[in-house]
Amino acid sequence: MTRTLILGGGFGGLTVATELERLLGNEHEVVLVDRQEHFSMGLRKLWEPVGHASIADGSRSREILRDRAIHVVRGEIEDIDPRNRTATVDGEEIESDYLVVALGAVSRPDLVPGLAEYGHDVWDVAGVPAAAEALARFGGGRIVVLIAGAPYPCPPAPYECAMHIHEHLRARELRDGCDISVSTVQPLLMPNAGREGSEWMGEQLTLRAIGHQVGRKIERVDSGRVVLVEGEIEYDLLIAVPPHRPPEVVKASGLTGDGEWITVDPATLATSHPHIFAVGDVTQILLANGLPLPKAGVIAELEGLKVAGAIAADLEGGEPPPPFDGTGACFIEMGPGVATLVEGNWYATPEPIVSIAEPDAARAAEKRAFESERLERWFGAQP
Repeated sequence: MTRTLILGGGFGGLTVATELERLLGNEHEVVLVDRQEHFSMGLRKLWEPVGHASIADGSRSREILRDRAIHVVRGEIEDIDPRNRTATVDGEEIESDYLVVALGAVSRPDLVPGLAEYGHDVWDVAGVPAAAEALARFGGGRIVVLIAGAPYPCPPAPYECAMHIHEHLRARELRDGCDISVSTVQPLLMPNAGREGSEWMGEQLTLRAIGHQVGRKIERVDSGRVVLVEGEIEYDLLIAVPPHRPPEVVKASGLTGDGEWITVDPATLATSHPHIFAVGDVTQILLANGLPLPKAGVIAELEGLKVAGAIAADLEGGEPPPPFDGTGACFIEMGPGVATLVEGNWYATPEPIVSIAEPDAARAAEKRAFESERLERWFGAQP
């Protein structure tokens, strides 16, 4: 029996695994490897600190996938051998006919001196409880959302975070005694959305009296201040968006070549090695304007569908799926009850074509439906 080995059980990995099971059933073995038992929806990392919803309620055990004849391996990936399409997990070598790398991007606050010590990293699930506790204790002063490196998963999320905090403090009747600002190392608030999209986001922040600064390069973080190459930013509570990098095991495999990320064919997600694909945040696809394709769960999902379709077609001798066209959309929440939809044709030339809808309550409901639909698609209905 042929086997697909999928490394990583996030949006991309789950999509490849469940779509292959749907397309091929028991005629093809699907093996999914992840170090953690539970999958958690990333959007809840912004909800839990402000009390909108818990991460636990949006989590599912990957063991449930065994009911779909998907072989789940929980363990540490110690080595990836692209030549032989194998991976070593907790000392055991697993062979494959097709290999899919979907290991995501790893939060690396250690790359900025002091960031791990003084900043609350809500891009890492492990950092959310401390951030929630710090915000609950917060009684007034300066809150800074600091984008300390790029790229990072979900480009609009830091601004969502700032707006959620704004609404949270309003509900606690503390907003008048607080200053909220966002500072980014990037030249625009949302470079992938272009100047117009960035100006739109700036307007949304200004409407809420949330300050914003761009192009602020960081030297280090001290207690109570972010030291910049030029100047400093004082804070009482620091929410950190750290630099992100691929996992070390991916770098060691040689799949990234001379770069930081795995380079893939933009249309097929194939790497330079036969029958090896990569999807999601672990990849880098450069757009016509030189910027990378945004790292986002919805992009990983769409890529995963293409890869699963390509593997199934190769095995069954059918037509491969249409190429991935670089289109995708995501919701941006402006608070607990209102959201907008950003749609992008990212592969367009000479620049991506991006549209942003007017915010309304219906799209906030659609974002919650987006979560529930995917959890049910991958893990089934909850009892």
